[in-house]
Amino acid sequence: MTSAQQRSGSFWERIEAQLAETDPDIEIERDAFYSQPEWDVFRMRYTSTGGHRLFAWLSVPHGDGPFPALVRMPDYASVHDIIYTPLRERAVVMNATHRGQRNSDGLVRASYPGLLTDGIDGAETYTLFGAYADALRAVDVLGRQNIAELSGVIALTGAGLGASLALATAARRPAVSAVAADTPLALGHPSALEPGLGYPLAELGDHLRANPGSENAVAAVLSVVNPLNDAPAVGCPVLMSAGRFDRSVCPLAFAEELAVALPECDFRVYDGAAEGGGHIHGQVRGPWLAARLGLEVS
Repeated sequence: MTSAQQRSGSFWERIEAQLAETDPDIEIERDAFYSQPEWDVFRMRYTSTGGHRLFAWLSVPHGDGPFPALVRMPDYASVHDIIYTPLRERAVVMNATHRGQRNSDGLVRASYPGLLTDGIDGAETYTLFGAYADALRAVDVLGRQNIAELSGVIALTGAGLGASLALATAARRPAVSAVAADTPLALGHPSALEPGLGYPLAELGDHLRANPGSENAVAAVLSVVNPLNDAPAVGCPVLMSAGRFDRSVCPLAFAEELAVALPECDFRVYDGAAEGGGHIHGQVRGPWLAARLGLEVS
């Protein structure tokens, strides 16, 4: 086992231990404004490692369960509103956030740009590592809430950082049945430190220019969340998209390497950049998720 693998193993063991020691203290409140005749919307709050109080939207179809569930992992952005998906009429849909994002910023308020390098000098201080704990916690509290009866079929989706969080979670939560990962963020992979990238990965280049000689240390800190570390452990089908000309989120060479490392990956490459196919891929993703959730594809 390499030193990088050992660091990654220790990193995740520490997160799991911290989660086990933290009472999620779940609170759920119906939101009358956003609820519709076909589903109810709830404001969900729960606690993650470090005492961070997190927020998520939860929508539950009317009618008798059990229902499959879809969790959207948060992208690299400050605000995450209720997502629109026609699956909401037939599946429980959770839109999770991570610490620092709005409504989950009681202890730390993330800056954009800035979060990608906040505390990056050490694994103990790097703020964004908390998002990986928060992703695991989201799936865990979904299974523990008492508002909706779940069928046990859970799919994850996400773009950019959200896609990487979804893959990392699927590698550690066997209950996850499928992952739709759009342009996974290359954080932790050597390609994320290449010169000339666009934002958000350019934040790392900014840090390296401002701190000459720090590249090896930064690479070592980030290596524990390299998506390639987790890929072999993802035991469910993955639909992954990438843009052929992406130089800001998911460089194509990284995406190709990741697709090969995943045991079961339907990899789609589009003639675009960080949008990874955009609306066109959305027409693929929707039916793919519905099928994996056991829902009739319309």
